[in-house]
Parts: sequence; structure tokens; C-alpha cells
Amino acid sequence: MQFSWLEEIPNEWRHVLVIGRTIIRDSQKYHIVGMSSGDKLQLHILEPFCEPEVPPRRKKGPCRQRKLLREQEESDICYLHCSEFQLGDTKLKIQGGCGGSLKYSEQDYRTIHLFLDMMRAGWVVPDWLKEEDWNNLQLITLTVANRKRLPKYSPDMPIIVKHSPDHTRHLVEKKITLTVGKSRSFSFIDHEGSEVRCHINRVSLIDVWEDTKRDLSDPWYIKKVTPERLQEIREHCYKALEQSCPEGMCYIGIEYECDRDYQLQFYSREYLDSYPESHSGSAALLMMHLKPDQEAGTHGLPLKGTVIQTAVSPDTVNIPAELFLYYEKKDEWEEHL
Repeated sequence: MQFSWLEEIPNEWRHVLVIGRTIIRDSQKYHIVGMSSGDKLQLHILEPFCEPEVPPRRKKGPCRQRKLLREQEESDICYLHCSEFQLGDTKLKIQGGCGGSLKYSEQDYRTIHLFLDMMRAGWVVPDWLKEEDWNNLQLITLTVANRKRLPKYSPDMPIIVKHSPDHTRHLVEKKITLTVGKSRSFSFIDHEGSEVRCHINRVSLIDVWEDTKRDLSDPWYIKKVTPERLQEIREHCYKALEQSCPEGMCYIGIEYECDRDYQLQFYSREYLDSYPESHSGSAALLMMHLKPDQEAGTHGLPLKGTVIQTAVSPDTVNIPAELFLYYEKKDEWEEHL
């Protein structure tokens, strides 16, 4: 699919702010499409996408997820983990975000509707992007914290992006049992041989179906589409969601503190011991990022969040998991556009 295919399709636009700023860095092109407002204020950015290389296998047959994760190279998603966007004098703190390839978005009506809204609001697709195949692009959507109204913007306004530091990946593979509603502390030895003390403040179940249904039942959103189109959108979203988290199931949210500035990544042992399943649709490439509402935890350390995207039943209490790896952070840096 190409952006030029969308230009002749009429549609009513919603509350959007067009930015339309292309960024060139290290011979790669990125494009800040703009912002949309509704239940949340979100920023939408297009980035290059390449399928991660699969390392050659020494033995025939499928590999478990654990082995694939050990050998996995980090994907290059430049803006997913940025911490702040500044438009002129307006600072926008980023609460979290998600990203995924546009490869499976030809039937994703919410994504297409967003691009059409932007076009009707005046977004001009740059020439270099018009004929770019969607297989080579990914859409990053960032959620702005504590704000729902669109900021003011003009094309000559400077933009400053605060990037969270590049991360170095370190394997741990420490077994740990998580308990919903309970806190606990543990420690592990990092890559320097030092003991790192961690405190899990909260383990909760996230009903992604409830969140999706709430978004699709928003009166502001409903009035923008016909009942027939709304039903079509709902069916597509639910079908995609069913692949990764069947209705009635939940994901696992973790809020934690750590006495080192590390980003922890947990997986369920069930997932690590499983074999990959083939999926169709954008759900297979969805990434979730969680940021707690509070800055500090009960131990006075920075409070961070992560999500285990393994579907569990809503009556789950104990989750056999692993601190599989952590990311070592480096200095934050600013990008002036």
C-alpha cells in the first residue's frame, strides 16, 4: 500500500493538529505527522521499518521463545522511548507509547482514518513518502501525560525532542513469582558484578479489551463514522486483539523501583518455554509501554512500569515469571528540529 492511494478518498476530519515535519538522521528519514485529541492527546510519527533478521539455526525445527529472545537484536525505533516533545514554549511530557509496522494496516481502519483525518486537516504527504510501501514503515503513537487539548503550533515553530538514552541489553534470566496485588523485593547481579536491589510495588491485571471497547464507544469518535463503518472497525479491532489476548483475558502490569537506573523486562515462564505462533494482522507487532502516574515509589526511588504481554485469566493470582533482561541507560540527549 502507498500513501498516494489515500489522497482521493473523501472523509470528515476530527480534532487533529498537522505538524508534517520530516527529519533526516544518519541517511534515514522520519516524519512527524501530527497530533490527535480525544480521550487522550497523542503524537504520531512515521519511521523506517525493517523486518528483524532471523539468526541462522544450527538445528532444524522450531526454537522456543527463550532462545529467540536470547539471539534477538534490538529493533531501531527512534522515538518510542522519548520522554518529552517541546513545541515552541509548550512542553509535552510523554506518558507512554506503542508502535508497529504498517505492513498489516491495509485493513486497519483506525490507522487509515487517522491518516485521512490528517489529510483533510491539511497534511501534505511529502513526495519521498507518497510512493513508499507500507511494508517499509512503522507508526509510532506517543501518549502525552496530563493533557487532552491540542497545543498551538505553526510551521516555523522550533521543536525539541528529549530522547531517552540508548539502551544496552543485558540478560539476567532470574526466576521470580509475581503475585497480583502484592509487593515484594528481590536482587540480582548486574553485568559489573554488583548487587542490584529491586522493589515491585504493584502487580495488576490490564483488561485491554475494556480499554479498546471504551475507546470505540467514545461519543466523540462514534459521531465521526457511520454505524456500518463503526461496526466494521470494531470487528477488525476485536479480531486482531483476539490473536494475542482473547476476550476475558488480561495482560500483566508491573510497577517497580530499582536502585540502579535500569529498565527491567519481565516475561512469563509460560511464554519463554513456548514456541512462536504465526499471527495475521497488526496485533502481532503491537508493543505496549507503561508509565506509572507517580514519579517515585514507596522506597523513594524512581517508579517505572512494564507490561508482560502474555494473556492470563482475570482470576490469576500467581504468575511464574522471569526477570529476563534489563537495559542499561545512558545520558539523555536533545534533538533540535
